Amino acid sequence: MSTSSRAYRATHKPEGAMESVIPEFHAVAEERGTLDQAAVAELARRVSLPVAAVRGAVSSYDDSHVNPSAIRVCTGTSCMLSGGGEMLRELQKHYPCHGTYCLGYCDRAPAAMTSDGYVVPNLPVAMLNVFAQGGPLPHPAPSSIRTVSRHAIVNARLEKSIDPRGAAPEYTGLRAALRLTPEQVVEAVLASGLRGRGGAAFPTGKKFQLAARAGGSPKFIVANGDEGDPGSFIDRELMERDPHSILEGMAIAGHAVGASRGIVFIRSEYPVSVDVMNVAIRRATDAGFLGKDALGKDKPFEVEVVRGMGSYVCGEETALLGAIEGMRGEVWPRPPYPIESGVFGRPTVVDNVETLNNIPWIMEHGAAAFAAMGTAESKGTKALCFNKGFAKPGIVEIEFGMPLGDAIFKLGGGGTGGVELEAVLVGGPMGSIVTPDQWDAPICFTAMAKRGINLGHAGIVAIPKPADWGAMLKHLLAFMRDESCGKCVPCRLGSTRAYEMAMNGLSRRDLPNFERILGLMKEASLCAFGRETPGPVKTILEKFGNRIFPEGGR
Repeated sequence: MSTSSRAYRATHKPEGAMESVIPEFHAVAEERGTLDQAAVAELARRVSLPVAAVRGAVSSYDDSHVNPSAIRVCTGTSCMLSGGGEMLRELQKHYPCHGTYCLGYCDRAPAAMTSDGYVVPNLPVAMLNVFAQGGPLPHPAPSSIRTVSRHAIVNARLEKSIDPRGAAPEYTGLRAALRLTPEQVVEAVLASGLRGRGGAAFPTGKKFQLAARAGGSPKFIVANGDEGDPGSFIDRELMERDPHSILEGMAIAGHAVGASRGIVFIRSEYPVSVDVMNVAIRRATDAGFLGKDALGKDKPFEVEVVRGMGSYVCGEETALLGAIEGMRGEVWPRPPYPIESGVFGRPTVVDNVETLNNIPWIMEHGAAAFAAMGTAESKGTKALCFNKGFAKPGIVEIEFGMPLGDAIFKLGGGGTGGVELEAVLVGGPMGSIVTPDQWDAPICFTAMAKRGINLGHAGIVAIPKPADWGAMLKHLLAFMRDESCGKCVPCRLGSTRAYEMAMNGLSRRDLPNFERILGLMKEASLCAFGRETPGPVKTILEKFGNRIFPEGGR
């Protein structure tokens, strides 16, 4: 929220100046069935913001531009490779529907979701009649879950199939943390070597340390559940099947930095995650693990869920915080960083769902046990997500250091049906296209970065041989154009122009200008979206350009 909007809201509604605005967005939209001019005016009144500010914010989210009763058809990379485009075109003949990135069922692509939030995975065109049956559909079965690390951390409860809507577990990690001082908890997380699992890989303990030193209150812990990388679905599985590990991690983080409030931000494409997390919060509060007096230790920590409105860039921490406040989903310039001035201008720790899942284990088993796994630069374990293009799709937890090729063939089983793989897309559209000559790289943030590979969220999408690299190029450029928040000129105009050039028939003589646009995006964009998304596009041009521009081409 801009400084002027914050001041306006605080003046006109002091008691609500630190309430998330997005829930009111959803409430008004559901009451009125649309967000027309009258609805925007009603929304502005409810949240005590100028109408112009609300109109500008609402217009930036995809959900405000689509029919709420329409079927969402996944157009992420895995679904695109599995015929999702054909499915979307066929569905459009019979039902109102629109494409979306991404529903988080990359292991069972292509997938679609009804307006009621029911997901239909593995949906060939021949099964389109499932949408005409009416009535609720069963929620899909869980993903395949395997562990090859010495200890299951991420998968610990996923493998046991514990009812996520049942009674809260014992929160033994939180109990252990509350026996320590906040400073000792910070030191333990520092000593563990835990780094953020959302892609940036920032040291989690360092983030806690800086937030603990920051002045101002209340402080916030925000769980980033806006998992938007097509190819990754571990966050969805954790939120839907192990929500308490996330809440426990948040409560421990709150103890460490002195935060009393928590927010779980979940993308609108994950409605089941929203429902399950809300139930888990009630169960944990009833059990005394959350609330005004957690575990009787006079440690208030209250958590709420905020559902997004359709924006990939809200996976970036400052855009996410802006969305919570009622702003457009756009990136903020930094400094100040969220740990100094985050949501509502207060010190805020933003951590990815999988990152938070690791913290209770560290508290219960010790920093040394965690640090003993992995590599010198990347400690612990990592959940890898294998898409449907592999013979063994699903989630596998490994220790950092395993060669990528071993993961592809020993864990993923290679290409489904024995199909040879030409490359893999690692880390989503902001990650890297990795060809066989680099499959010996160890899965490690630092080691991969030295070889120009961005591990990101560790979703791995198989690209079978022979691949249509022209179609893949256009797919990635469409994603760049559609999901750019538009905050900075290089990304907003660069992504649009690059997409137009590709769709109009990119030729060899266009390449210098095309590559100049990608270079400007990489060098001058405000956030990682604009800086990193050109990477896979450039790899396609460098390694497969001869397939897109054959000899004798224009």
